[in-house]
Amino acid sequence: MRRLASRGKLAVVLAVLSCAALSVPEALAVVGGAPAQEGTFPSLAYVVDVQGRYVYQCTGTVVAPSLILTAGHCAEDMRSGVVNKASGYRVVTGTVDPMMPGAAVSTVLGVIVYPWFVRRVDDGDAALLVLSTPTEAPPIALARRSEARSFSGGSPAVVAGWGIASFEQKLPTEALRFAGTVVQARKWCTGNARPFYAKREICTIAPPSYATGACSGDSGGPLLAQRPTGEPVQIGIAVHVYGRCSTRRPSVFVSVASISSWVSTWIAAYKVSPPPPASSAPPALPAATSPTP
Repeated sequence: MRRLASRGKLAVVLAVLSCAALSVPEALAVVGGAPAQEGTFPSLAYVVDVQGRYVYQCTGTVVAPSLILTAGHCAEDMRSGVVNKASGYRVVTGTVDPMMPGAAVSTVLGVIVYPWFVRRVDDGDAALLVLSTPTEAPPIALARRSEARSFSGGSPAVVAGWGIASFEQKLPTEALRFAGTVVQARKWCTGNARPFYAKREICTIAPPSYATGACSGDSGGPLLAQRPTGEPVQIGIAVHVYGRCSTRRPSVFVSVASISSWVSTWIAAYKVSPPPPASSAPPALPAATSPTP
């Protein structure tokens, strides 16, 4: 999670998100990537959380019309474990630029932290935000437990999120950024991303250039891969990095496959049923028309 500065573009962001003007306060963003074109990542969500004098920024993904998947540390105090108030959140979906006029902005009704999140070691760092109004942005496909080995060491992947493109950047990044990376073998991650929980986490780095990685601003953002069918699938949730966002150190993600049953339970709970028919009367037949020549 990133604490934003209360100047420049942030003032515009807060105005767009219907937040009061505040003094504002870290999380992950994409280093060495490129700006995303409109429509290329339709399931991503820009998340800000107003807490008193501070505004925090994270990234998330739409997993159901009313649910946003993000990092656990974007949803609760890492020292006390107190869950953040739902009323502080604003979520923008359906655009790469959260300041775009007409962007879909939603408030949040509930905050659901993964029940096995261990803050002390950052294990199980995941949460769901319940939107007050369903978004029209399409849900991202989530990796299933049975697919965990399909995206093992050597698999190409993409990380995406909002935030700074270098550790020294002071102002928020204007638009979503993305970058290619490579999933690393569990043994390598265990030795280079300590503490690393091989059954529940994924780590990435991008050899031979070592030019891309996550940084402050995209906590909760997705690590994306492709199924054999070509369908994009979220395999990770960005949670932490090392060495001032050094791209020569790994980026670490919660494995989506390890929490997929928990997410699926909440998706089912918030599934929107179709509205009942207006009446029991049979629908009227359409009026007859002349065929088009």
